[in-house]
Amino acid sequence: MAVIEMNATLRDRQARDGKPGESKAPGKADYLRHASRASGRGAFELSREFNRLRRARGRLTLPEYVQYGVYRTDRYGREQQERFLSDTLHWPITHRCCDMTWQATTEDKWLCSHLLERSAVAIPETLGVIDRSNRAYPGTRRIATAEELRAFAAIPGTLPFFGKENRGIGSYGAFLALEAEGSRIHLKGEGWLDYDTLLERFIGDVPYLLQPAQRNHAFFDDYTESLATVRLCILMTDQGVRVPFAVLKLPAAGNLADNFWRPRNLACGLDPASGLIRTARSKDALGTTDYESHPETGRPLTGRTVPMWDAVLGLAETCAPIFRPLRYQSMDIAVTGEGPVLIEINTGGGFDLPQLATGEGFLTEEVAAFFRSCGYDRV
Repeated sequence: MAVIEMNATLRDRQARDGKPGESKAPGKADYLRHASRASGRGAFELSREFNRLRRARGRLTLPEYVQYGVYRTDRYGREQQERFLSDTLHWPITHRCCDMTWQATTEDKWLCSHLLERSAVAIPETLGVIDRSNRAYPGTRRIATAEELRAFAAIPGTLPFFGKENRGIGSYGAFLALEAEGSRIHLKGEGWLDYDTLLERFIGDVPYLLQPAQRNHAFFDDYTESLATVRLCILMTDQGVRVPFAVLKLPAAGNLADNFWRPRNLACGLDPASGLIRTARSKDALGTTDYESHPETGRPLTGRTVPMWDAVLGLAETCAPIFRPLRYQSMDIAVTGEGPVLIEINTGGGFDLPQLATGEGFLTEEVAAFFRSCGYDRV
């Protein structure tokens, strides 16, 4: 049996950020040293350039300046550099663009699925919710004990199922249940757990949404066995739905989820109009690495086109107006053999992923004009 030392959500957060009191981030000297070696430019020149950009409209931090490769003057002129936007501005901008009384409709995953189940938007079925509080979930199976969880897993056709934190982000604590046998259950990457351990130690007091496992379109067999998704950054304008950035997220072998913080995962910059893969990148603390073919499978990536792209955009055009008060949105969409499926919709959406994946600053003329139209005039 697997040994669980802390709940999965906390464990995954520490895997990304380090334990309390510790930091996994490099220091200022490490960032400048890396940028100097990569560009052949001196530390004083780089510091002066960074100081200009941290005061510019994008308000870049030093880690962002280095990770985005903005110091590469062979790639970026001054105007292009100033299009890069700090993720520290995500919430100030989102608060201007969105009616935040609507936030729970996207961030509470059960509530969101309840809202969308009568729409034309394809979403995973809600199989149940694990919640040991006294919250009610009308029309949904609620699981509060280990015995109830065992009985749920024993229902024919339930396995495999996917569990994710109901109010979570970043796939922290997510799990995939593959098979069950008597008093224990097998989770991908975790091994066999008895139900008491799964509920008390792995899940803890965190509410979880349970859904059938989704399966990729055959296109993705060249790259991953785990579910890949497309991230769309969406502007809900008076003229309709606009998609200025699109990113394909590919989980590495052995990784359960596609979030870019997980080691070896890839983020691919897409042409938003066609779904053409323009870039494919992995990242570390100091920057990104570019690939033309998948580093694990060797199969070509750049130059290929994500299948069913018109249907992906069609899903976004159907879904976004339902959440019209949230004028800046993002969606994670799986492309399955049966068509696109909305995995999540978010209020706002981090600026880091599209900039890391594409190598382009988020503040295009269209995006900057949109943010200004929402009342954020500092761009």
